Amino acid sequence: MIVKDLIDPQPVATSIPDAPWYVMLTEPQQDLTTVWRLHELGLEMFVPVLRRRVKTGRLGKNGHKVTRVIAKPMFPGYGFLRYGAPLSSVLATRGVRDFMRNEEGKPVILPNSAVQSVYRRQMQEHYEFLKRSQFKRGERVRIDADGGVYAGLVATVDEVDSKGRIQVLFGMIRHTLRADMVVAA
Repeated sequence: MIVKDLIDPQPVATSIPDAPWYVMLTEPQQDLTTVWRLHELGLEMFVPVLRRRVKTGRLGKNGHKVTRVIAKPMFPGYGFLRYGAPLSSVLATRGVRDFMRNEEGKPVILPNSAVQSVYRRQMQEHYEFLKRSQFKRGERVRIDADGGVYAGLVATVDEVDSKGRIQVLFGMIRHTLRADMVVAA
């Protein structure tokens, strides 16, 4: 797979039926694990996620703060379940709290087009995240306050690796100083 395919995704033709979706409530911090539990039962659940880069609190080899990318639910505590599943088996699944219900006590059902628009929004956010985290060689960057002794300096990107680290060159008087930097969102 080419990296450009990940950055510039092409529309994919799908054979997903145009079925409506239930709005489901999940237990706190159980959104993503509930997807796997329901998948094991043969059910389809969709939890839209946003990718964020967070600091881990550790220091790397070079003394820089280590960051990692995590997936956080777009709507914490909520998910979408494909219509057609028996409600009793879903409610018995660990991590499922209940279904969102209307005034009459019936589960709320969303049309497929509403869930598709949420999916498109998730993909747009992912595309912007990938675009935001891309640096090009020769690009000039300013080091933010977390850059330690390099904070506030302007540098030129020399190398970029796949783990979110860049090597920058600081233009000093009559020579160039190379430094490894961790990219933070």
